[in-house]
Amino acid sequence: MAELLAPAGSLDTVRAAIDAGADAIYLGGKGFNARKFAHNLNEEEMTQAVRMAHLAGVKIYVTVNILMADAEIPDLTAYLKQLDDLAVDGIIVQDLAVAAIVRRVVPHLPLHGSTQMTVSDLNGVRFLERLGFTQVVLARELPLTEIQYICAHAHAAIEIFIHGASCMAYSGQCLMSSFIGGRSGNRGACAQPCRLPYQLYDGDTALTRNESYILSLKDLNSSSYIHELLSAGVSSLKIEGRMKGCGYVRSVVGAYRSILDSWRQPAAEQKRCLREAEEQLNQSFNRTYQSDFLKDHLSRHTITADIPGNRVPDTGAADPGLTRKIPVYGHVDCDGQGNLRLTLWDESGHTAEAVSSFQPVLANRRPATQSWVEGQLARLGDTCFTLQEASVWDEKYMIPASILNELRRDAAIRLEQDILSGYDRPSAGRVETDMAFVRTASIADTVPCITVRCDSPMQAEAALKAGAGRIIYGGETYDHHFVTAQEWNHVAALAASYGRELWAATPRVMWPRQAAAVRTELRLAAKAGISGVYAGNVGIFPLLESEGLSLPCSADWSLNIFNSESAQVYIHAGCCELTLSPELTLKQISRIVRHVPVPVEVLAEGRIEMMITEFCQAAAFLSKDGKGHCHGACGGRHLSLKDRHGMHFPVVTDPFCRNHILNNRDLDMAPYYKQLQEAHICRLRIEGRGRSADWVSAQTARYVRLLEGRETMILGKEDQHVTRGHFFHGIV
Repeated sequence: MAELLAPAGSLDTVRAAIDAGADAIYLGGKGFNARKFAHNLNEEEMTQAVRMAHLAGVKIYVTVNILMADAEIPDLTAYLKQLDDLAVDGIIVQDLAVAAIVRRVVPHLPLHGSTQMTVSDLNGVRFLERLGFTQVVLARELPLTEIQYICAHAHAAIEIFIHGASCMAYSGQCLMSSFIGGRSGNRGACAQPCRLPYQLYDGDTALTRNESYILSLKDLNSSSYIHELLSAGVSSLKIEGRMKGCGYVRSVVGAYRSILDSWRQPAAEQKRCLREAEEQLNQSFNRTYQSDFLKDHLSRHTITADIPGNRVPDTGAADPGLTRKIPVYGHVDCDGQGNLRLTLWDESGHTAEAVSSFQPVLANRRPATQSWVEGQLARLGDTCFTLQEASVWDEKYMIPASILNELRRDAAIRLEQDILSGYDRPSAGRVETDMAFVRTASIADTVPCITVRCDSPMQAEAALKAGAGRIIYGGETYDHHFVTAQEWNHVAALAASYGRELWAATPRVMWPRQAAAVRTELRLAAKAGISGVYAGNVGIFPLLESEGLSLPCSADWSLNIFNSESAQVYIHAGCCELTLSPELTLKQISRIVRHVPVPVEVLAEGRIEMMITEFCQAAAFLSKDGKGHCHGACGGRHLSLKDRHGMHFPVVTDPFCRNHILNNRDLDMAPYYKQLQEAHICRLRIEGRGRSADWVSAQTARYVRLLEGRETMILGKEDQHVTRGHFFHGIV
């Protein structure tokens, strides 16, 4: 049976989750977790939570699921040691720096891959398995068929979200809050711009009549799919809600507990339990519900559109606290020396004895009867126990209530200790000794150059003529097409004619059924003569290995390399180059460059991707039947989302029918080229996808002139039409 994994943002919600029937609970400490504005637990509360849960046989997983700055590594290391000392059952991780430190400092602490890692295929799971991860959370967007395939072939336990709020963007791939307001979802401080109103445009024409909440997904509700998920082999069923209160946690966990417990029951009982559970869920906080991703059918009904907030009033009912107790049994007798003794035990075989120096004598008036003894022993108060039955060796003796009460308290403490001492933490995974998935190329001859990402041969030719040192091609094009063999050969010939490199890009998101298309494109690219591959997701490394493609590999920016520790992980995986996170400051980039032995690339020019979404705006609003049945509704259009300030964010569609929402302003670091040069950044990337060949030519020529020292930028008043990203302003 899969575990039911409940959220908790405080000690009170830990109690509520245990009481409602959770098998495991995930929570965060005061730092290093993706719910920065939740109450979260301090060290003392965490200690109590672990003790309380383990007494009930419930696991505790701690979220350490943000990107870590190099300056935070010492405090992070100390925190991980603290969690290991507390014997938590696992930590949920986004940044591979955390995994590296765990294996070096606390190797017995189990690692779970966060949904922030954007794992959406079997190859991604296999990558994490090699790093020692024992449990992996899949992307929320996966349909049931893809989940079934991954579960059938993975060694790690597979965890999925089954209920609660969902981000519009793939988790870990959203920069919208970060670039608009400086609050990063990758640092636990998302300002939720997806819950704000927008209007869909095609050029200057509004396609939706009014501003509405077209980036706000309805809440996930998988109650009617639980039995299918169990049959698929899912190991952990996760409920979202660490910001929610006790009432929500108790109600939602209780509803899913009922459904899970009915799995082996007759069909009529299953239906009754499901009906009652759904009624209970409808009375809990929600933005109305959807299960469209599991069904693999997305439409305008997948989003809230009109009302992004809670549709159920808060009753404000007081939470009853912990009522889930461990049944225990007691027996009172005397030991070999005649001293009064109490033995307590539970149904799992844990036993505790408490002995008093008091020696009972025959009673003159009020002997300690069995019913009286049971009454005294039942007063277990705020312990985790409830007395089921008690017996006494002889009902003729006098036993003072104070003596029996003292024995009860002592035995209860000893029984808790016996339960906790016998608690077994899950085993940590084994790390492969050889982590290299791909060939590491020589880096001795690397020289600074301008790289340009293109999605048309005309762009590539324009960039090469203007002096680009490298073209990045393929992967997620912005015009909804896969690159053909003819196109690869054409672009490869262009690059060769200029004596420049051509590298293949790969998708940020890849489902199992889409892996074949990625493999085909990489084979075509390799045959055309590419120089290397950019890994857009962690699944690319095992895929390249299985294909036997011995090509240099660069970790792309979507892997969220935010510190020198995670950089080293990707180097050990075989990367000969790294493209760093666009959320880093120039100072942070400079530090990483000094600490890694491979060339570093950064995004310097062009439209940064704010979101990648499975939900397609064109399919939702320009077709009747939604995604998959839209007959290319996005074709020939220039879509954008207009926000409440009148700013337009371009929306483009890739070959897998995913939307990419782009920033409304270009990143432009040309005026600060000298600072980039002083940071010893080897490659500056121009993002040219979706742009005209003239734009690509002009921007490439500008950066090449700077690179060659033929032009010097004179800084004037800041241009409000462009952005400097996070190079000079860090993220919260």
